[in-house]
Amino acid sequence: MKRINLFVVVLLSPFMGLAQMVISAGTEVVAATGTTMTTTSKIENQSLKTDFTNLKLVLAATGTAAQGLVNGTLRPLPVGGITVNSNATFGLAGEWLVKNELIFTNGKLFVDKSPAIPGKLGYQGTTPLVGNDASYVNGRIFMLSAGAHTFPIGNSTGYFPAQLTINDADAAAGVGMEIVTTNPGFAPVTGSIKEIFTDHFWELTAGTSGTMTGLNPISLSSNGTTNFFTGDGDAIVLESNSSGAQANLGGIVNNTFYSSTLGITAKAKTFGLAKSDKITVVVHKLITPGNDEKNDVLVIEGLDSFPDNEVTLLDRWGVPFKVWSGFKNYSQPATSEQSDVDFNKLGIGNYICVVKYTENGQEKSIKQMITVLK
Repeated sequence: MKRINLFVVVLLSPFMGLAQMVISAGTEVVAATGTTMTTTSKIENQSLKTDFTNLKLVLAATGTAAQGLVNGTLRPLPVGGITVNSNATFGLAGEWLVKNELIFTNGKLFVDKSPAIPGKLGYQGTTPLVGNDASYVNGRIFMLSAGAHTFPIGNSTGYFPAQLTINDADAAAGVGMEIVTTNPGFAPVTGSIKEIFTDHFWELTAGTSGTMTGLNPISLSSNGTTNFFTGDGDAIVLESNSSGAQANLGGIVNNTFYSSTLGITAKAKTFGLAKSDKITVVVHKLITPGNDEKNDVLVIEGLDSFPDNEVTLLDRWGVPFKVWSGFKNYSQPATSEQSDVDFNKLGIGNYICVVKYTENGQEKSIKQMITVLK
């Protein structure tokens, strides 16, 4: 039996560069702890005895020719870590499992679904993944550990990551996402959905059953590549499930990410971005704190859609009665969770309400006089 032990190489040089590596069936290749291997060409594995668990693999090809990571076996090939730092695109065929870290510096990692053994990329680490405009996964990547994950994905037109918190049950089966261009059938809805972004969509694969158990909100990034959300209207995250049914998950803008206000559904499959009709922030001008469920509390219509806000209620002398950070409208009468303010303590007279909030990355301000009557 032929055995290639990378531990010997480590003793000579912890950093090894190679042009091409082909591991034939039956060959045993073992990477010792701390081994780093840089490749400027193709790696092909046909052996079930290859162990790259402790290997840090650096993809560093130059030029325009496509390179390859090929695993021709029927089992996932574990790799300690992969760093993508290449002027060329590395195509991935067969199943690869990244155990600890996946670093994107330059170049694309293309997960090829077309060969006899389709490519499949899994990530089992907990280190946050961060792609960039020059380096990301073109294709699908599966998350195999629980927690909040960023999917560093894009396609030939750009980098469009997604963020989703995954629980233990879904992580065990694997949750995958990629960018696709096929419209799942999203359609405008009068009075709700004004326009739909159709350049690309985010497609989710949930394990083997196609059903999620952790129904958490999802965040999608346009990465600043479109002015679709400038002007009137606010972001909405749309979902199409495996039956083709469309759901409106609402939307909150956070930098370049558009986060759903509702959790995804169990059979979620494809996500997209849309624009709603214009949301207008309106401060109600009257407070009559009498516990009759009418004007008992301060009401600011539309502000719940902009959680990045600050609200200040000033008395006639300009002294703050209350300052809210992240104001949410009170129920009437206020619940025990909203007992931070007793509006009955407001004296009769006029007050000034100053509202500051961020809409589509722009700071806005409203100043409104409010009258308190009892």
